[in-house]
Amino acid sequence: MRAESKLTLTGGLYAGLIGYGTVVVVVAVMNVLGGRSPFHTAALFGSALFYGLDDPAQVHITAGPVLSYNMVHMLVFLGLGLIASWLVTLAEKYPTAQYVVLVVLVAVAFHVFAGLVFFASPLLGRGAWTIIGIGTVAGAVLMGGYLFWLHPALRRELRDIPMGDVPGE
Repeated sequence: MRAESKLTLTGGLYAGLIGYGTVVVVVAVMNVLGGRSPFHTAALFGSALFYGLDDPAQVHITAGPVLSYNMVHMLVFLGLGLIASWLVTLAEKYPTAQYVVLVVLVAVAFHVFAGLVFFASPLLGRGAWTIIGIGTVAGAVLMGGYLFWLHPALRRELRDIPMGDVPGE
């Protein structure tokens, strides 16, 4: 395997794990601050996704819904980490693609957030955007920070070359 491919794959997997872990910790803390179990949101989403729960008042915090939701949650973040890592590698390799990469990352982040809030609102109520928003922003910032740290050439390009310009022209 080429070094660039290995960096993209391992960087994406680590970025996904960082994002997943960040969201889990932030949501658990927010649950505790709200007077609920740290597993409340995972149990709620897992029960709705896998067990057909439609009344949030009927949620029972058990291992099945919590673990099944976290499995899906982790797989989604691993996928997002791989995509983000690939896009960052693309932006590093082709500086003119940096605008496209930025627009794609922002558009995907917005749509994922909006979709999550839309589907979570019936379960979490009006506070859905807060729980999902804070967790999502924290996860995205740490994932992006990790990928930015992992790619020193991109940091150098962004510092020394105006976005979209090609070195040497």
